[in-house]
Amino acid sequence: MNIHLLIMRETDLEKLEIVKLVALKTIVEKGYHGATISTIAKKAGVSDGYLYRHYQNKNELVKSLFVESMEHFHNLFFKLIENEKNIADILAKSIQFLAATTSETPEITAFIFIMDHDHNFDFPEVVKEDFAKIGQKLWAKGIQTREINNKRSIEDVLTISFGIPVKMLEMRRKGIMSSKPLSSYDIKNMVDMCLNALK
Repeated sequence: MNIHLLIMRETDLEKLEIVKLVALKTIVEKGYHGATISTIAKKAGVSDGYLYRHYQNKNELVKSLFVESMEHFHNLFFKLIENEKNIADILAKSIQFLAATTSETPEITAFIFIMDHDHNFDFPEVVKEDFAKIGQKLWAKGIQTREINNKRSIEDVLTISFGIPVKMLEMRRKGIMSSKPLSSYDIKNMVDMCLNALK
């Protein structure tokens, strides 16, 4: 391959990563409806046309960002379910990962929270499918380890396992009761809350 083309391709990939981060930050700052392609492009230092070369419209850009953001968390969950012996450890390690992500790049968890609560945003099918698989696997492991009551549905398991930690992190991000990063005590407390709710 021509070295000039290779450098151009690498530069374009770096530029696209910058655009994605700017898009996340803009959506967190202005909300889904307030973040336009023009605003994102201007803040990223690219033309509107550059964005339209990669995405048909804002909705496609946001869906792509959402899938990418969720993929990291879902992949972690799949690995934890496979490698950990119980639900308590899965929850503890997943919450630690979420807390670290929130600390390093708070716009990612804020973006997920915003899109999750936007009534006009439909979850992409791949995200729905991964949630369903994770719920099924968590439920089956929890029944086996007796950490989950068999009267709990897969939907209950997902709501508790994802809902409680994400809501608490969002409350911390907004400084509602505290703005301190989650401590090891906070994580253990959240795991206990989830386990109690799953029983």
